[in-house]
Amino acid sequence: MSTTAPTAAPDPQAPGHAPEVPVLPADARILHVLAETDGVIGEVAVLAIRSHLQAGFKVGVAARRRVLDALDLPADDPNLVHLDVDVRTGPRPGDPGRAHTLHRYYRHVDVVHAHGLHPAAVAGLGMTGLPARLRPALVATVGRFDPRSPFAAADAAIVARTAAVVLGTTEPVVEHFAEDVPVVSRARLLNPDVRTVYEPVRSRAQIREALGVRAGTVVVAVPLELTDHPALTTAVEAAVELSDHRPDRRWATVFTGSGRLRQTIHDEFVTRRKDIILADVVATVDVVAGADIVIAGDRMSAIGPEGIMQLARPVVHLGSARGARAWGDSAVHVDTDDTAGLLAAIAHYSDSPAARGTAGIAAKRRVVDISGHGYLAGELLDVYAADALPHRR
Repeated sequence: MSTTAPTAAPDPQAPGHAPEVPVLPADARILHVLAETDGVIGEVAVLAIRSHLQAGFKVGVAARRRVLDALDLPADDPNLVHLDVDVRTGPRPGDPGRAHTLHRYYRHVDVVHAHGLHPAAVAGLGMTGLPARLRPALVATVGRFDPRSPFAAADAAIVARTAAVVLGTTEPVVEHFAEDVPVVSRARLLNPDVRTVYEPVRSRAQIREALGVRAGTVVVAVPLELTDHPALTTAVEAAVELSDHRPDRRWATVFTGSGRLRQTIHDEFVTRRKDIILADVVATVDVVAGADIVIAGDRMSAIGPEGIMQLARPVVHLGSARGARAWGDSAVHVDTDDTAGLLAAIAHYSDSPAARGTAGIAAKRRVVDISGHGYLAGELLDVYAADALPHRR
């Protein structure tokens, strides 16, 4: 796919800004642990290893010889180190020894990126006994697994205890680790693990009728995960304050996410206010498609950045610097805890149909850009710098 499609930026007078993403130091040492080079996870591993070498980073590959040969890397590259570690996709009797081999090298590594659940568990096991100051930051890309399997459950428990970042290929994987790992988000894939085309089932008028929203009401969709995280707190505060902030308009803020705080939001806000609505998770795509403005974040339910972009919605991104990178200039960016900034951004979009239209077009174009190989490899470097290193365990 094209990686150069133009984007139309939102109105430059809009509040908010694109936060700067921390840069990985040029001398950072990255160790990739992998069992295979095929499948949706293996494809990303191959791209990451090749791209990070080309960018001049010191890169290690912990894998068996057959996997290294499949990578087809230049044998004379001074920045490439091969560790002959026979990691597989499932548990084997020699795994403690393989973990110990990794353990011996960890003091010379800054970031470990393990590709797959079991490679991540072996990589995590290698942290055992290593002083905190010598531990690298572990990033784990995890695909679909059955948590009822005792082997998968044991692997997942190790990852939950040792990983700084989990990149899940599906939403259930993200939800599994969300409470235990400092940073959890959807993995960017070359070929999505679950291909989804986001199209609303109901028309804009039908979804607004179903929500009980009067004509002329500005609808703000909030597909954030309904768990205890700062972006949700800020979004709720803004929803409560919107009517007082801009009493000249009618507002409806619609939360659609899943999570253990759904009932709390219902009891504390929905039952007491007509301008705060809790929609079914299954209606997320329809609500987003029918909204005037969408508040997106780094932790969302039932839909991700690509889905919202497909629906061509004007977005306020409420989240981290790395999360902002996916949106580029197609969204207004607000810091996670900036309620006043969020209110200003919502008001800006509500006052300007032209800005909403421009942002929707930019988002639709942006969805092509974020599938590019160069974007994906660069985003992983952002993950290492902005999320993994600050949260190493």
